Amino acid sequence: MISNSRQECKITLLIDSLRGGGAERVCVTLANSLKQNGWNVELLVLNLKDAVLQDDLSRDIAIKDLKVNHARTAIFKLAMHLKNSRPTKILVFNYELAILLVILKKILSLQLKIFSRNINTLSQKIADQKSIWHKHIVDILVKLFYRKVDKLIAQSQGMKKDLVKNYAIDEARISVIPNPLSSRIEKVAWKLDFNNVEKEDYLLCVGRLESAKAFHYAIEAFSIVAKHHPTIRLKIVGQGSLENALKDRAQVLGVAGRVDFEGFQNDMVSYYLHARATVLTSLYEGLPNVLIESIALGTPVVAFDCPSGPSEIIVDGENGFLVEHLNVKALADRLIEVVNNNPFDQDTVRVSACKFKSDRIFTQYERVLCV
Repeated sequence: MISNSRQECKITLLIDSLRGGGAERVCVTLANSLKQNGWNVELLVLNLKDAVLQDDLSRDIAIKDLKVNHARTAIFKLAMHLKNSRPTKILVFNYELAILLVILKKILSLQLKIFSRNINTLSQKIADQKSIWHKHIVDILVKLFYRKVDKLIAQSQGMKKDLVKNYAIDEARISVIPNPLSSRIEKVAWKLDFNNVEKEDYLLCVGRLESAKAFHYAIEAFSIVAKHHPTIRLKIVGQGSLENALKDRAQVLGVAGRVDFEGFQNDMVSYYLHARATVLTSLYEGLPNVLIESIALGTPVVAFDCPSGPSEIIVDGENGFLVEHLNVKALADRLIEVVNNNPFDQDTVRVSACKFKSDRIFTQYERVLCV
């Protein structure tokens, strides 16, 4: 039974889109959990274009489409909405939007608590930006205003350390809460009988085809693995601006005929289930959902020890292998070991994902949001 205090809890979630990214999946999962547990939930989205995750959202959740393309163009519509609806709590999934909320809170004299779920290792993400706006102006704004958010939520200890070190944010303002498993994965994961799951001859990469994911390293490692295993393939699920460059790299390395570019896929269960291993070669992360989803479905992971996240998910030798960052030869050696020996017990791999169950993560979020 829902307590009266919980019934009275109202919250607005603010995000830039409902496309198929990790932050968007977490937003939908949390929105549904909050609604199921008696919260009054409103979802504000900058733009609902290509909103593939909208169908996963509870129909009882009110959605407001601001119909703008960027955080910096959202100021007037967001200000109008805040002025009219006067929310008291907002959970925001974009650091630029969090800064905008801090500014509008002051201008509009709002009695508003701002909770910001941080994304990635923030200093690395900003340094990786190409535009002057993001690389310099946004960096200054983050340093000036991000510390004024009421509560920051980092997905890993590495992210928290980055915020404290590079943005002088008080540790007391930061809570570390991992990402929850998405409902699509969770519905399947705990019911699986691995005796009925047959592995296929491929390795898996999942993510945006952009520089931060560094899939060219995965292709390079795969080209080494391929010399030892004539039937193994590499499947890359995702879309992005570097697709042609990655295809060219596969061509140069002589494995173009064995690397499959699968495009964006909303339902990843089958891909994870039948893979020999999931591979992560990112330059930086926050807490990669890809690794969490893979181990929940019993598939081991092999990942660079990038900042930050993989070292807080992978128990080396138990649910996967953690490899020295950017060491392609070491990555290939571990992948060959997985393909040759299959050294992991699928039930053990799955059990390691229990701490990411959505009900456990929701409880941690609710403790923070109810303050």
